[in-house]
Amino acid sequence: MPQRVVVIGAGLAGLTAADRLVRAGVDVTVLEASMRIGGRTFTHHADFVEGRFAEAGAEWIDTVHRRVHELVARFGLEVDPVTTTWTAVRRWLHRDGKLLGPDQLGEIDPLFMAELDQFDAYIAAVAEGIADPARPDLHPEAARFDALSVADVLTDLGLGELATLFAQRNMEGEFAAEPHEVSVLFIAQQRALYAAAHTSPDAPHGAVEAQRLLGGVGQLSGGLAGALPEGTIQRGQAVRRIDTVAAVVRVHTDTDMYEADAVVMACSLPAMRGITFNPPLPAELDAAINGLGYGTVTKTALQYPTRSWPPGYATTEGRVQRVYEPTAGMPGKTGILMAYTGGDSGRELAELSEDERMDVVEAGQRVMYPNLAQRVAGFSQAWSLDPFFGGSYAVYRPGEVTRFWHVLRRPWGRIHLAGEHTATWTGYLEGAIESGESVAAAVVGSG
Repeated sequence: MPQRVVVIGAGLAGLTAADRLVRAGVDVTVLEASMRIGGRTFTHHADFVEGRFAEAGAEWIDTVHRRVHELVARFGLEVDPVTTTWTAVRRWLHRDGKLLGPDQLGEIDPLFMAELDQFDAYIAAVAEGIADPARPDLHPEAARFDALSVADVLTDLGLGELATLFAQRNMEGEFAAEPHEVSVLFIAQQRALYAAAHTSPDAPHGAVEAQRLLGGVGQLSGGLAGALPEGTIQRGQAVRRIDTVAAVVRVHTDTDMYEADAVVMACSLPAMRGITFNPPLPAELDAAINGLGYGTVTKTALQYPTRSWPPGYATTEGRVQRVYEPTAGMPGKTGILMAYTGGDSGRELAELSEDERMDVVEAGQRVMYPNLAQRVAGFSQAWSLDPFFGGSYAVYRPGEVTRFWHVLRRPWGRIHLAGEHTATWTGYLEGAIESGESVAAAVVGSG
């Protein structure tokens, strides 16, 4: 077992790995490039009044995410008892100043629900060929379905306008990408994973529901960081070069050098692309690091002095895409409306300044809810602008599951990868924790 390990990145994956390694008796140093821990978990409190907060990053905990719930219990935290069922909220549409449900939408297009079910059935049929959600690349027709994009399937099925809009918004919301950017095999892997979780004895509920963490998701990374020995986390240490010399790995930052027996790369792949490796990484790993797709999400949270909107999670036809209230369960007069914008629209918003993004989103929300008062606070987080992340989370584009999936999930000598992009639960808090646990076990067992 290695005696000294450097973990690069103090997000949930890196902190989980460090926690497990420290408990195994390993001397661990965590290098964080920024001055903030948590990675893409970021509970934003600044400027909001009445003690409000909103998640600039990861927000939802599904009832089948057992690892997250174990952390919640470990640190004495609580999830919001109010749950959201994804299959219900994704079929509401804001159109012409009204929030329309399935019945009203059925009057506009009687076939739209059946068409969405047809698309879901297609993906479910592909998912049946995935015996192990951890290895979608072993699907008997992996090459065929990995070469297909979701857009290809939507075209082949001939979905109408409403069904196509909802399918597009689902891709932009769930994978932070446009339909042509998402591999059918990847989305089928996610469906197979959830199907397996439903029948598992560990699944708290038979149906998938999502909850928020009371007090904010940032408490998870804060709890893990607080459990580490003092001085373990070194902030403001961006890694520039990693040298592997015989049995020693030397990690160089702008100001310091750290020696270790092994390194855990728990940062995003875009961050890894700026690190020089000596000797160079194997060609297939280098291709995966530099090639894997990343989705784009811009989250804009605006606080208003009164809640002059109806309840509901609204899909829109406009650029704001999806609008919901993260403060729905909080008492008091003020409320926050969140706009979750992924894919092309997320990239377009990211090109604007933060103030401009908030103005654009507020204008879009006023089209939806004309009685809104002037906003009192807000933020807009464009993850694609941050050089330490380069995007929201991994999305396997057509051809990338068969090419990159297994490459990113195997050890490479003294260098080990972690992060949601290496997990079975790709793109989720659960995946970050899963990857941290897995990489720590691999390091401890590496001799």
